[in-house]
Amino acid sequence: MSLSKWLRNYADSLAPSDRDVVRAGEVIDRTQDVIRHHLGNRFAIDRIRPLGSYLKKTSIWFTMDIDIVVYLNDGDPPFGRFKDELEDVVTMHLDEDCKETPLGVCFHVDGFGIDLLPAKNFLNHYGYAEERDAAETQVRNAHQFLRNNPHLALEDKFAYSSSLSEGAVKFEQERSAFSHSLSRLAKYWSLTIGIPGFKFGRSTIMECLGAKAAEDEEKSGSQDVLKGFRRFLQMIVAAQSLNVVWEIFYQVRDIPAAIRQQRPLLLDPTNPYNNLLEGDLGKHLLKMGPFASETLRRLQIAEFQEVYPIEIIFIPQPVWIRVFSTSTNQKRPQNYFVGRESSPLSVPKVETRAGAEGVDSSIAKHYLFSFADAVSAARLNAGGSEITTERVEEKLKEMISPGASWSPSNDRHEDKDMTFNIPVGKDAGEVIKISCDWR
Repeated sequence: MSLSKWLRNYADSLAPSDRDVVRAGEVIDRTQDVIRHHLGNRFAIDRIRPLGSYLKKTSIWFTMDIDIVVYLNDGDPPFGRFKDELEDVVTMHLDEDCKETPLGVCFHVDGFGIDLLPAKNFLNHYGYAEERDAAETQVRNAHQFLRNNPHLALEDKFAYSSSLSEGAVKFEQERSAFSHSLSRLAKYWSLTIGIPGFKFGRSTIMECLGAKAAEDEEKSGSQDVLKGFRRFLQMIVAAQSLNVVWEIFYQVRDIPAAIRQQRPLLLDPTNPYNNLLEGDLGKHLLKMGPFASETLRRLQIAEFQEVYPIEIIFIPQPVWIRVFSTSTNQKRPQNYFVGRESSPLSVPKVETRAGAEGVDSSIAKHYLFSFADAVSAARLNAGGSEITTERVEEKLKEMISPGASWSPSNDRHEDKDMTFNIPVGKDAGEVIKISCDWR
C-alpha cells in the first residue's frame, strides 16, 4: 500500500461513526426543542439549523462539536437580550456550566460540545430568487445589507458572520470526498501542534487550507492525498505570503482594499470582510511553519523507507514536556496517575475538578486524543494486527513522561485535578484514564 493510500485510509478513519452521527442528531433535536419551547414565543425565530463541520463532512470523531445557529427575524448583533435569555434557558435545561462566547454561548450535552449562535435572518430581504437555494439567498442578501450600510465598521460587519454560516456549509458540501478527507487530515495535523492561545478560528483555518490544497491538487488532474497534504504543509511553511480568495459568494471587487492588501490573507469563503488570518491568528499560523517543515521531513523518510507509522509521522510537536514549559504564567500537568477500565464511552471526555479551575487543557487534550488515535492506526494496515489498549497506554506514558519508571499506586483518579478519558478507537469498550494535578 502506498503512503498516499495509507494517509487516505487514515483520513477517512477519522470521520465520526454512524452511531455518533445518530447521537449528535438526537442532541441537536433536543437542543432545538428546548429553544423553541422556551424562547419561541418571546423572539421571532425563523429557523434553527445545525451547521459547522458536523454537516460539512469534515468532522473528526474524537473532537466532533456541533454548531447550531438560531436565525432571528428581529434584532441585530450582538443580540444582547436574546443571548442573555438563551444562556439562562441553556443553563436551566441543558447544561448548568453554559458559558457566553463572543458570538453566542457554548455548552455540553451528552459529551458533545455545542456552540449556539444567534444570527440575523436575511432570507426574505431584497426578494427571493427562485434560481438560488436558501443558503445562497441568505448569503447574498446579507452581503447586500452590508453593502447598503457602509457606515458599519469592519468589526461590526464581522459580527454578521453567523448569518453566513449556511453558505459556509454549502461551500464545503459541494466539494469532493477527496477534499473532505484532506481537510480532515489538515485539522487532525493541527491538533498535534501545540501553539498556546491558538484556539478560536483554528479549525476553520485548517479546513479552508485543506480545501485549497485539495482544489489545487484536483486542478493538476490528481486526487493524491500525499501530494495534497504536502501542498497544505507547504502553504503553512510559506504562510507569510498566503493569498487565498474564493470568488463564489462574492467577487474581488466586493473586498475592501484594506483587507485585499493584507498578508497573510485567507478570506472567509462567505464573508469578504473577514480575513481568517488577521492579527494574532496569522501570527499563530506563522509559528506552525517549522512544525510543518518537520512533518514534510517525516513524510519524505516514511515514503523512502516504505514504512508508514502514523504515530511517528504525527507525533505531537513540540514534545509534551516542552510545550508546557514555554509559558511561565500557566499551570503545568504533573503527578500523573494512569490506568484502564471498561467503559461504554465512545468519545473522549475530560473531567475537570476544583484544582484545575481556570486551566486551559486544550493542548493536553488534543495531544492525548490525537496521539492515542495515531497509535491505534496500525489497525488500518492490510492484515494489520489488533492494537491493544495496553500498547496505546504504554505509548501515551512514554509521550507524557519519557524514560520514567511507572509503578503501582494507591492514588485515585477522582483525587486528581483533571482526568482524561480516552477510548481506544470508536468501539473499544475500554478507556485509558490519565489523571494529573496542575501546579
